[in-house]
Amino acid sequence: MRYAMITALFPRRSLMVLLTATAISAVGQGVWAQQSCAVGTVPVPDNCAPKAPALPGTGFSITLNGAPVAGDARVVEVARKVDIVLAKADIRVTFDGLGAQPRLDLEQVPGSAPDSYLLGSALNYPAYVTRAEMRIVQLDALGGPRLIDSLPVTPNGQVSYTAPDAGEYAVVHRVYDAQGRFDETQPQPLGTDLPAGSAADIEEGRDTIARRAIPVFGGAVTVSGANVMPGSRVQVLGQTVRPDASGRFVVQRILPQGGYDIDVTVTGPVQATELVRDIDIPAADWFAVGTADVTLGLRTDGRDGSSDSYAVGRLAGFINGRTASGYEITASVDTGEGPLEDLLRDLDEKDPRQLLLRIDPDDYYPTFGDDAEILDLTPTSGKIYARIARENNFAQFGDFVSEMGDNAFVRNDRTLYGAQAHVETRVQTAFGTPVGRATVHAAQPDSIPVREALNGTGGSVYFLANQDVLRGTEQLFVQVRDPQSDRVIESRALTPGVDYDINYIQGLVTLSEPLLSSTGDGIGGTTGPRRNRVLLVAQYEYVPVLGDIDGFASGVRVERWVAPGLRVGLSGTRDDTGIRDHTLVGGDLLFALTERSYLRLDAARSEGQGIDTLLSFDGGLSTNTQDAASGQGTSVRVEGSADLTDLGLSREGKINAYVEQREEGFSSLDTQVTALNGDEDLFGLSADVQLTDATALRLSYDSYKSAAGDSDKEGVAAVTTALNDRLSYTLGAERIDRDALGEQGSRIDVAARLTYAFDNARSAYVFGQTTVDRDGLEDNDRVGLGVELGTGTGWGFEGELSDGSLGAGARAYAVYTDAAGDTQYIGYTLEPGRELNGLDLTGDDKGRFVVGGRRTLSQTVSVFGENTYDMFGERTSLISAYGVTYAPIEKFSTTLAFETGEIDVEGLETLDRYAVSLGVSYATDAVSAKGRLEYRSEEGSEAGSLRDTDTVVATADLAYKIDETQRVLFSADTVQSSGSETGFRNGDYADVSIGYALRPIEDDRFNMLARYRYLDDQIGQRVDGLDMLGPVQRSHVGSVDASYDVNQYWTLSGKLGYRGGEFAPVQGGTFTRNDAMLTVIGARYHLVDDWDLLAEARRLDLITADVTRGGVLIAAFKQLGKNLQVGGGYNFSRFSDDLTDLTYDDRGVFVNIVGKY
Repeated sequence: MRYAMITALFPRRSLMVLLTATAISAVGQGVWAQQSCAVGTVPVPDNCAPKAPALPGTGFSITLNGAPVAGDARVVEVARKVDIVLAKADIRVTFDGLGAQPRLDLEQVPGSAPDSYLLGSALNYPAYVTRAEMRIVQLDALGGPRLIDSLPVTPNGQVSYTAPDAGEYAVVHRVYDAQGRFDETQPQPLGTDLPAGSAADIEEGRDTIARRAIPVFGGAVTVSGANVMPGSRVQVLGQTVRPDASGRFVVQRILPQGGYDIDVTVTGPVQATELVRDIDIPAADWFAVGTADVTLGLRTDGRDGSSDSYAVGRLAGFINGRTASGYEITASVDTGEGPLEDLLRDLDEKDPRQLLLRIDPDDYYPTFGDDAEILDLTPTSGKIYARIARENNFAQFGDFVSEMGDNAFVRNDRTLYGAQAHVETRVQTAFGTPVGRATVHAAQPDSIPVREALNGTGGSVYFLANQDVLRGTEQLFVQVRDPQSDRVIESRALTPGVDYDINYIQGLVTLSEPLLSSTGDGIGGTTGPRRNRVLLVAQYEYVPVLGDIDGFASGVRVERWVAPGLRVGLSGTRDDTGIRDHTLVGGDLLFALTERSYLRLDAARSEGQGIDTLLSFDGGLSTNTQDAASGQGTSVRVEGSADLTDLGLSREGKINAYVEQREEGFSSLDTQVTALNGDEDLFGLSADVQLTDATALRLSYDSYKSAAGDSDKEGVAAVTTALNDRLSYTLGAERIDRDALGEQGSRIDVAARLTYAFDNARSAYVFGQTTVDRDGLEDNDRVGLGVELGTGTGWGFEGELSDGSLGAGARAYAVYTDAAGDTQYIGYTLEPGRELNGLDLTGDDKGRFVVGGRRTLSQTVSVFGENTYDMFGERTSLISAYGVTYAPIEKFSTTLAFETGEIDVEGLETLDRYAVSLGVSYATDAVSAKGRLEYRSEEGSEAGSLRDTDTVVATADLAYKIDETQRVLFSADTVQSSGSETGFRNGDYADVSIGYALRPIEDDRFNMLARYRYLDDQIGQRVDGLDMLGPVQRSHVGSVDASYDVNQYWTLSGKLGYRGGEFAPVQGGTFTRNDAMLTVIGARYHLVDDWDLLAEARRLDLITADVTRGGVLIAAFKQLGKNLQVGGGYNFSRFSDDLTDLTYDDRGVFVNIVGKY
């Protein structure tokens, strides 16, 4: 955005001056100010005196590409000496500007003693940190992960730690600022190796941060060096740095505003260098550019002679900077050209061009061949973006994810375009959260939210129900839910690019790790019924093909810690889609003793109908709709958790309890209380307690009851005793009381399990359970065996096989991971009593297979493949996904992905789904090319509904740099869509362009642009920016534009264009031939900073109709200062100079006003 805007507002000659490596230095001021030159053992040559003409006493020097042009001799002398010393030592000190990205990382190195580790701190902003620590977390502690140790460490220092003998542990690196705010890394398993190719205590520039709360804004200084001799010692900014094996080192630090002496010292057997570079970090830094173009006029329609007035314009600008008081401001606007009253409306409408932008965010046509690059600092789906921020407080208008706090009921996971504001206190609590904070948002989306809950299949590939997902609007979660009450037990947000990848055109999600279908241990094994469900929950924005969305979305969250450990919160959200209106408000109280001991109350009330949820049990191949509740209702939830050590008890353990009441009509994202169930009551209690060093107790009780008469109660008690380091046993009992349609009664089961641990990585167990009492329910006798194996070779395996009165059960999963990140996995699950999308089981359930992996075959080839085969009786389904990335050289890469999905219900219906993605990119200094092809097809029927759709989307761009003055450009965009379920408008659209640009640099009197365009628009172009479809056409358009500067005042220009094609007034209409040729000859008189006079003679030959039209356009423009131009003119012709414009209403007078900065 920044460089594209520069190019638009400045001519090429000015741009080259701006981007040429020119530096201005001032004594005592400026970022590049040089005040001293520390002299070490590197000699300074005699010829370091300046040779350029001096400007005595000015305090400035001017250099071009490192060579002095003119300036104060003192400045040139100092700068020259320091630069020579740096170059001789092969050391570079650079200032990277303001706004650098803070980085925080954790490094582990095996210690000298067994199970000991050196934990290293790595961050590039130590100036903002007052203290740091390494936090050791026991992952397998009773009741969940628990902090067991905290080790102080110096920022960018190391600390030693010896792990306990048994257990699973992770380490988190946390750093604090003076206000108690902290940043911390993602948990890293203790003993994790450094990434391949890395070395200990060598700065790698990685960032593994998971939580960021410390405001960091300053100037980034990078010190790098090469050819450091082995054994030499390098010190930068007082810190010792170890070069890598090749003698290179890089250190970056973010420093607050002020002046600094950047000292670099290299000492060793054959090296001894000491130097100082003075750098001044400015408090403020600004970049701004903008233009406003308004045209007012009267025009006559050449077809019926009617006249009307018009007012069109364009507003475009960009600003980015920081004030001396710490406010960061970023804003942009680009309305495009259109009627003034429509300039600030949302641009993201359902249009083929917007679709092509979603397939390729870098899709642009560099018409002027000026090598401009696009850097998007302003994420927005509309025409405007603005953000003002100071520390962690901000107000913005653009794209954002709604933040509603952690109320159990009031959530809104939408990605919206609108206004958002957030304020918080500097003072932090002991938990690292602000004492008070508030967030509010408001938006008018022209899209609707879609929510899907896809049960895990054991694989990693999942189809969304819709194609053409709005880019960047998805929010993905992995949730664990109770199979009876649908209560959310656990929810974890996924990070794009880390946890998953998404193809927006195909609506395809690929997780980085396979997702199992269920979790949780029973009293005996893991293959029995009633296990907790694991879901992939996806919410995203989608624009339907038909209908107009007139929506409004707003929300507010306010919370305050009113006393130590006591927080009060209020939340509210309202979503109007034009079809449904939904309001949800609530409040919450939290009393937190520690992170593991708390008591909280959540309450909410909803009115209206919320979002329906699409449910799938086969990876998205088929879906059922769970209707959202309508009406109004209230839900209240009380939840508590207590760590026994926090209560002063000596035993390790944790107790949890919850009570929840839901009224009929209540609707939230994860809770729908419909008339089918009526009011619902839930209650639960669980405890994990270490009774002795060898004995642990586990208790749990969950109760669900609805006004419709359904009830489900389950209680479990189990005791595990370790006989020695190897052998342990578990005794347990479970009672179930069930009253639901088709299942009434009670049952008591008892179970025993014997486990033998060969070592910390390998174990085996056998179990058995039997029903000792029942009334109405079936027996649940079951026996089985299982193993958990870590081979030490990268392979890991866990599995269980069982059989019983409710059917056979199996669970087997093997995974291989190596140091290069390659993975392979194979799994099989068979769940007794499994349900699939509410379908009745016909035949025998033979379970589900999954096999897949990711592997780097060589430095040039990497592959991915996965197959999931589900055999649910007579209904079988197969999901296959394959991908390969081939990069034979650094400049070239290609990616091919193929996904298929098949459903076959024996003798009833079949559904086949295919998706293909092909991407290619090639880049050298002279050639840049990229292209992508997407294909998706569905054929068959689902639930009695026929589905027959095909969609093909392709895009390609090529830029060839013949030399520094000439470019050849190619661009192709196509869409072909048919069927009623595609998510796109039916029809074909293709736009192919080839262009040539001649833009001389030194002698730029003659400039030329040539372009051929093929346009096949069977959907219908938009007329004059209105939201209605106009004529369709197939046309070939060729054009040449050239200009020649006769002298500094006069410029001659010409344009020759030809269109050959046919058009129809509407889609499906009769095509008629319409060939035309346009000729334009013009002259412009330019008086610098004063007047511009323009005259053009135009001729339009309508070849097919044998009609010739001519006319003249005259205009005059007056420059009023440096920032304003006012002009006007008259177009005597009835046509424009765009041959694809099939309207003839351009005759008339106009006034043009242009402001620029």
